[in-house]
Amino acid sequence: MSKFKYILLAVAIAIVFVFFVGFGVASFYKTPKYEDFCGEREKFIDAITKQKCDELGGKWNSREVARPLERIDTNQLLCTKVSEKNDAVTLNCQTQEQIDNQGYCDRDFFCRGEFDDVREVYNRNVFIVATGIGIIALIAGFALKLASVSSGIMGGGILTIIYGTIRYWSDLPDFGRFIILGITLIILIWMGYKKISK
Repeated sequence: MSKFKYILLAVAIAIVFVFFVGFGVASFYKTPKYEDFCGEREKFIDAITKQKCDELGGKWNSREVARPLERIDTNQLLCTKVSEKNDAVTLNCQTQEQIDNQGYCDRDFFCRGEFDDVREVYNRNVFIVATGIGIIALIAGFALKLASVSSGIMGGGILTIIYGTIRYWSDLPDFGRFIILGITLIILIWMGYKKISK
């Protein structure tokens, strides 16, 4: 077999292997869906008051309001300077009630927290499964005699470990990332040394 065919076969096996594992996990262990926790509805509602938001079970998020520069007592308005050009000052004036209700209602604030907790557990479990399969593939690839198949299975194992790690990466603490990368690096160096020495 030519060197090009050898490399092509190894790369093909590696790519198909990681897709096989990824879709296999997705088929038998369903990904949690946002709609299952929060339903299909508009997440942000602007034309609503803080009181109505509380009644709907949402969380009111106030937008930042600039400090009033001038108060016009006759109309009970609070004004902020928008722009100043050619000695003409443009003011944005609102009532206190308008300022208090300036923001949006995040109706999904509480259900989203529950979804995030379930998704974190799911990603952790996928990480464990993918890493386990990846390590088994590395060992199996190391033991195989046919070089192209061996390299492909080992490459698939490495990609599967990377896939699992990416799924859980954002939820891992820094020391967890450090340990995973350190162990992976040691295994790869050891396996590379053993393969080359043979």
